[in-house]
Amino acid sequence: MPVLVTAAHQPLARRLAARLLEEGGEVRVFTSGEVASLRAAGAFVATGTRDDEGRLEAALAQVHTVVHVGGGIASPEPDQLVRDAEVLARAATGAQVQRIVMLSLPGADPEAEEPLRAAKGRVEAVLAAVPCPTITLRLGLVDTPFVRDALATSGLGPELSDTEVAPVRAADVAELVVAFDRARSRSTDGHLVVAADGPERMSLAGYLDRVAVGGPGRGSMVGRRLPPAATVERLVAALGGPWWSTDPAIVDGWAFAGLEPGVPGVT
Repeated sequence: MPVLVTAAHQPLARRLAARLLEEGGEVRVFTSGEVASLRAAGAFVATGTRDDEGRLEAALAQVHTVVHVGGGIASPEPDQLVRDAEVLARAATGAQVQRIVMLSLPGADPEAEEPLRAAKGRVEAVLAAVPCPTITLRLGLVDTPFVRDALATSGLGPELSDTEVAPVRAADVAELVVAFDRARSRSTDGHLVVAADGPERMSLAGYLDRVAVGGPGRGSMVGRRLPPAATVERLVAALGGPWWSTDPAIVDGWAFAGLEPGVPGVT
C-alpha cells in the first residue's frame, strides 16, 4: 500500500521521498511547490495549499503510512505547524490512513517555553489523537545545507556557540524512516515516541568545524545564503535546546530499527 510524504517541496521531505522511492513501493507526495525530480523518479504528485484539506484527503486515499515532516528549526510561524497538523489529522481520519510517522524535536512539549518546541508538542498531541498508530521520531539537529548556512552566517555569540548538540545526518534520518516503513506488519496500536539523537555530542562551533563550515571571522561566506533577521531570531531561540532525549521511557530509535547512525562530517 502507498506511503505519502507531506510538504515534499522541503529539502528534507524531498530526500525522504526519494529514499522511499528506492524501496520500490508506491510513493505519493503532497506539495505546494515544485518537485519535478520526484515526479521524474516515479512519485505520484498531488499539489495543493497547506490548508487544502479536501485535496489532501483525496491524495491519502488507500495510503497506509503518512510521513509528516513539519517545519524545521527556523520555521517562520510555529503556530502554523499546529494548524497544518490539524488539517492532516482531519484528512487522515477521513481517508482512514493506517499509520502516521512524524518528525519532531527533543523537548517537544505543549508547555515548553520555547515556541518551536511548544508547537511541536502540540503537533504530536494533535496527530496522536488520530485513530491509527502514530510514531514520533524526535531528531537531534539534522545536518542539512540550510542548517550549515544559517549557523555559519548568523553570527552566533560565544554562549550559543558552546551549546552542545547531537547532530544527525540527513541520510540517516531517511534510513530511519525507511526502516519504520518496512516494519508495517509490526505496527501496534498507540503512540510510540522514539529518540534519534546523533551518536556524538559536540558544541555548535565544534559541529561547524567538523563539517568544514566557517563562520563570521572563521572562514569564507562566499556563496552562503544569508538568513533574514527574523529567521536568525527564531533559530537562536530553537538552538537553546534540549538537543537529546533524557526520558528513559522514550525508545532509542536507532537500536529499535537496527541502525548505526554516522557522525556528520566523518566519511
